[in-house]
Amino acid sequence: MSAKQKLSPLPSRGWFVVYLFFGFLLACLPLTVRADALEDGVRALARRVAADHTLDSSSYSWQNHSSLPSSYAERLRKTFEEELDRLRSHLEYDSGSDLEIQLRDGPSSVFLVAVVSGEDSRLVASIAIPKSQLTLAEPAGNSVKLTSELVWQQPEPILDVAQFDYSGKPQILLVLSRTTLSFHQQTEKGWILKDSAPLPHQQPPLRDLRGEIHLTDHFFQFHLPGLECDGDAIQKLAFECEENKGIWRADFDPFLPFSLDPGNNFFAVDPHYIGPKKFPLKGFYSAASFSDEGEENQEQTALAANDGHTYVYTSAIIPNGAQDGLDRLSVEWGSSLISVQTNCRDDTVVVAAGARDYASPDSLQGFAVNNRSATPVTPILEFPGPVLSLHDGKDSAPIAVVFNLTNGNYEAYRVKVTCAN
Repeated sequence: MSAKQKLSPLPSRGWFVVYLFFGFLLACLPLTVRADALEDGVRALARRVAADHTLDSSSYSWQNHSSLPSSYAERLRKTFEEELDRLRSHLEYDSGSDLEIQLRDGPSSVFLVAVVSGEDSRLVASIAIPKSQLTLAEPAGNSVKLTSELVWQQPEPILDVAQFDYSGKPQILLVLSRTTLSFHQQTEKGWILKDSAPLPHQQPPLRDLRGEIHLTDHFFQFHLPGLECDGDAIQKLAFECEENKGIWRADFDPFLPFSLDPGNNFFAVDPHYIGPKKFPLKGFYSAASFSDEGEENQEQTALAANDGHTYVYTSAIIPNGAQDGLDRLSVEWGSSLISVQTNCRDDTVVVAAGARDYASPDSLQGFAVNNRSATPVTPILEFPGPVLSLHDGKDSAPIAVVFNLTNGNYEAYRVKVTCAN
């Protein structure tokens, strides 16, 4: 998918210079802190700020632009203030101050940044805390974690994998690649190839081709943009395909027809739709629906949009009822989102891939999305390369397709959300 990296535009040229300098400092002057505690990083930042005698300001403002929950960010602010008091600093909190202490998300770290805004914008200090070493406390009995299990690997690109285990018979594994569908059965010696068949030729060919496969017993269905195929796998593969627009659907709003059509790798509203309802995005790569008890008669969905940002879309489930809405989340997520249910929590967990490029290891993390904010509810699950796709698996565990940067293989992992206690 082409919207792997998600970058927010900077507000001004002055800020561009500040963050260029910020990036240079992070690369050249790394600061070693106990990264398992953000509090330690905040204290270290307070010491740097207090030691900067060029500051004209006697106050600071605190801004949380990260995915950390507001309650946790406020606790960090109090830690910052406690350290200033210990250092006998006269710096006091003022929401309108030009000296800004910011929490920001990066692809793999949370950044603590002290900057002076205005005409004399400059970076005062910065600290990076690796996300993989962060642990946010969850209420007892409400904690969940992500686990992964390698299902399949091969040197050719993988679009999706589906596995079915029916009692008393060998397991079936279907692997959807860019050009073929392969059928494997499990034996005492492992998986053996039973059959493979070429996919219908796609016009125009897509560089970032997407595909999705579903398997129940020995019956299966798979989708490519503008293509739907139905078949069965017993001793050999047999399937028939239909080519048409609007076949691969995303159905989170019953009043809008979303589809992934030929030549596209993102979902969009049918251009021939003439209904009264308007959708505010040109397209999106994935959608994860969740519930918010505070929104009556409305459904909420997190959308990884093709403009590089993540939004919460609120749609009315009763015609002419509550108004639809769109709010941008201040998160650094990639283009793969799914929603999963677990008996560990009452709410839905939104699982998101990181906003890495295709040359970096990637990760998944679970979030609770409500009140237009995203709160981490699982530790980060690391992978040996970029997450190329994430599918919810319908009646089975989600599948994450990863390109392993170490061995050069494409790998499919089964992802589970389980109780951490």
